[in-house]
Amino acid sequence: MGFINRGWRLPASILFGLGMAGCAVLPPATVAPVASQAPRIFDLAGRIAVKYRDQSSSGSLRWRHQADQDDITLLSPLGQTVAQITRDADGVTLIDQAHKIHRAADTETLTQELLGWRLPLAGLGYWVVGQPAPSLPYQAEHDAQQHPTQLVQDGWRVNYSAWQTVDGQGLPHKMTLQRDDLEIRLVMDQWMLKADAQ
Repeated sequence: MGFINRGWRLPASILFGLGMAGCAVLPPATVAPVASQAPRIFDLAGRIAVKYRDQSSSGSLRWRHQADQDDITLLSPLGQTVAQITRDADGVTLIDQAHKIHRAADTETLTQELLGWRLPLAGLGYWVVGQPAPSLPYQAEHDAQQHPTQLVQDGWRVNYSAWQTVDGQGLPHKMTLQRDDLEIRLVMDQWMLKADAQ
């Protein structure tokens, strides 16, 4: 498996251990209910840790999501750009550290080939806001506040471990995606919800 940046490999336990350990001693926060419809436009800044078989990597991400386009930047722990991913009506483009442009019909194919692990962007645009992707069967479990604790869809198992309130809406703060030997952990540090122009 080939990562674009082989220095992008801090253990996931270092990235997540301190923040998650502190949550155990705090009383549960009151968060707003999950919206019945996923936000169509958002900006997100957070952290990502990936484990695939015997490989691991971590860093941060910036994500601008619209209904017809996604722009994601993956960064190393030192802030260097590892990859820039754009999805639009023409397909998916990934620009690597050498500024070489790669294209494919979908994000999973492109990231598997270039990063060594697949990013399920089509579903993640919904899962990251606590919603199942439309038109696909799914199973879900919820807590007493009706926040999803687990969502199973399209071969992926999504677990939600912490929530936060943004502009009066409940949104995930920490989540884990699992499929086969792949685990992707996300911590959403900053959300910016935008009004839909349509």
